[in-house]
Amino acid sequence: MSANGGDAETQMQKFELYIKASAIDKETKGSCPICQQFFMMTCLLGENQDDIDFKVFTVQADCPPKNFAAGWSKKYPVVMVISGRNKSGQDISGMMYDTFEELELFFESINRDCPELKRKNAPNQAAMQVVENVYKHFNHFISGQSDKGLLGELKKLNEFLEGQDTKFLVDNVLSFSDCHLLPRLQHIRVAGKAYRDFDIPKEFIYIWRYLKYAYEQDAFKSTMPSDQDIIVNYEKKVSGPPKKRGAKPTLEKFTYTMDIPEDILRLIGSSSNEPPVEEVQENNSASPLPDPEPVYEPDTEQENFPEPPSEEPGLEPDYGAAEEPETGSEEVQEEPPSPSITSEENGELETTGEPETTGE
Repeated sequence: MSANGGDAETQMQKFELYIKASAIDKETKGSCPICQQFFMMTCLLGENQDDIDFKVFTVQADCPPKNFAAGWSKKYPVVMVISGRNKSGQDISGMMYDTFEELELFFESINRDCPELKRKNAPNQAAMQVVENVYKHFNHFISGQSDKGLLGELKKLNEFLEGQDTKFLVDNVLSFSDCHLLPRLQHIRVAGKAYRDFDIPKEFIYIWRYLKYAYEQDAFKSTMPSDQDIIVNYEKKVSGPPKKRGAKPTLEKFTYTMDIPEDILRLIGSSSNEPPVEEVQENNSASPLPDPEPVYEPDTEQENFPEPPSEEPGLEPDYGAAEEPETGSEEVQEEPPSPSITSEENGELETTGEPETTGE
């Protein structure tokens, strides 16, 4: 499966991304923030580069597919390269990447046209210094500590966003730092409300404006786990059940919190610091992103791997977590239509919708 540098087909970067599956239905997207981070980056690269051809699979953490047997670190997400070459021209066909550092290097190596998705891009480095401790303080808070540290980090984020002339952290399109922050910010909103009755303060208007723009992006909303999965993810980190009790998460229809309170929308509308909308170019040629396929290994006896170590509260990078909930958020929306990324060379991504998965 080596690329030999001849025609356009052999130069395609073909790979598979394996992310944790839902802890509830074992098939849909799970609540791992780092899995969503790299899922978002994969989608954005696929939208902007015609040499990217990928498939996404959900995997149950304790039942990995056969091709994980050798050398797997038992962490997610995992990239398996089908065929391709890095920027140096080295054939990377058949390579597996599963540590945070390896994944970053892989995405850097296939990123030809999207400088905003590079961590070492100077604006991203500046933004990461602002957001890198937000999730750490949330983990402290969700486990029972004061909200002082979390509020301090959110205040710093709000002030940073106020000083930007862009919709997102560094640009009017999603960047590496947005892919890092947004999955974690969604966990803060959903799990914080469910377990600690915490809402992002309304005075942090620039965070709310940031979320409003983010909820309009297919790469964010279509890779988002359900509220139920996010809430279940924190069951072992908190001292009590969610504040609002209802049906068991496994019996609930999945919901996805993407509403912005009306009074905050009015404040956003009256804000004088609105980024110039005309700079944003919508990509109308891309079809919606399909749901990832569950991995199904029907005739093989699976080796039971121990579940990957979950991140301790406050540690980064976080390699994911469980899922499923009863949501403790405000109004919620039903599952958004799955978006779809197409490759000009390869057409719409295939999905087989087979029944089982492997991963958390």
